[in-house]
Amino acid sequence: MEPEQQGRTVWQGRIGDSPLRVDMLPSGRIFATWSVRGNERRAVVDTIQQLEQRVLFQLMLGAGPGQDETARQVIAAVQEGKVGLPDPTQAPAVVKRKKKSGRRGPPRSRRRR
Repeated sequence: MEPEQQGRTVWQGRIGDSPLRVDMLPSGRIFATWSVRGNERRAVVDTIQQLEQRVLFQLMLGAGPGQDETARQVIAAVQEGKVGLPDPTQAPAVVKRKKKSGRRGPPRSRRRR
């Protein structure tokens, strides 16, 4: 993560056998890191719904129904952490510009000498 985008941790714990850490970035986005069978995963999402779909759903499949309360705690912590931060879904879209090619002038001749 880039230093200017370091957030503050709003929830850290386990869902089933998987450790999960959820941070709120200054931009209002949600940054989650977790490990599944030794593979570290990460996701940056804009909304709580996206967090549920991309992170919590995966972890709940492996954890079972006994972890529903833990998932609700994660969501509540994120809702509290969002207070006072900008809403990333309302941010203006970044306009991507095409790079100009490095060569200027007329095209080169293909004829070989």
